[in-house]
Amino acid sequence: MSATAPIDRNTVQDTSSADVARPRGSALALIGKCLLLGLATVATVLALFLFVPEGNDYAEATLLKHGRLAALPGPRIILVGGSNLAFGIDSTIIERNTGCRVVNMGMNGYLGVQYMLSEVRPFLHRNDIVVVALEYDNYHKAIGGTPSDQLMIVKANPAAFTYLDADQRKAVLSTIPYVAQQKMLRLMRDGLGNAWLRLFNPEGGKGPNISEIESLAGFTEHGDLISHLNVDWPGHREDGIDMTGTPRDPQVIPLLQQFTSDVRAEGVNVLISYTPVIDSFYRRHQRSIDGLYEELKHAPQLTVPSPPTAFVYGEDLFFDTVYHLNAAGRVLRSERLARDIVGQFDTRTICAGQHMTTTEASE
Repeated sequence: MSATAPIDRNTVQDTSSADVARPRGSALALIGKCLLLGLATVATVLALFLFVPEGNDYAEATLLKHGRLAALPGPRIILVGGSNLAFGIDSTIIERNTGCRVVNMGMNGYLGVQYMLSEVRPFLHRNDIVVVALEYDNYHKAIGGTPSDQLMIVKANPAAFTYLDADQRKAVLSTIPYVAQQKMLRLMRDGLGNAWLRLFNPEGGKGPNISEIESLAGFTEHGDLISHLNVDWPGHREDGIDMTGTPRDPQVIPLLQQFTSDVRAEGVNVLISYTPVIDSFYRRHQRSIDGLYEELKHAPQLTVPSPPTAFVYGEDLFFDTVYHLNAAGRVLRSERLARDIVGQFDTRTICAGQHMTTTEASE
């Protein structure tokens, strides 16, 4: 019989410690890899958001508009609203008829009523006239706006972040991954689309492209978009919100009242106007539109000189949506709005002494 070798307790203990250390080391390595992967993902998302260009540079027009708003001495007429103002106003007509310089802040209804009022609030001067002309959609959507659209404005003009409240800021920051994802999808679509065109349509597509029309280069110094004026839109005309089937947001009118009350205390005038709209849209939603007018007209603090019907026009005066006017339409709308302003305020006295440059007096 052979003798059993004695057990070395130190050897057993060392082996057990090594076995414990290996899982711990593996777990730490896995955590480290996960952290690196997470950091790489965040870096990729930020790179896509920051360095991949937008579909167009339309959002950069906010710099032009805010530059004029900040630099132009008062009193001024300041137009507040969405793209109905960008596409549908000739500021030179309003200037000639009122004697006041105009700043057209209209860009995008998806920015929300709260943002559109907040962004002009710090720049208002005594005797300024603020004209609020919202798309009808804005009376039915949440006042907080759409974070992804606000993010584009903030990227173009970081100061715009200060015009958002705390909840809006959180929502804007949280939408960065979504925007980055959409950019990646756009790059893929553009790549496939360009390859398809090269193969099957080497001459390229025909007709206007809305991304080319909605560009910084398409704006005048007043903030009016003019790149669509000599363009015939061949595509589908985008409809507005279903006003009949969608309830109004109960916060919109009180927000307009509060804004008016606050700025009026500082000597600023406010007038409520309307988006232009195609007559067929008005007929479909006449009860809702007329009901909105009655509520606005009787709301304390608000000045509403004209009914919505004053801005209802035939289809031949519109461009790509039921709210966007073409060249002929914007002239009629601008002349009517100027009459409303003059009917409410003594603009020749308010703006006496203003001398406009040649480019300000005519396009």
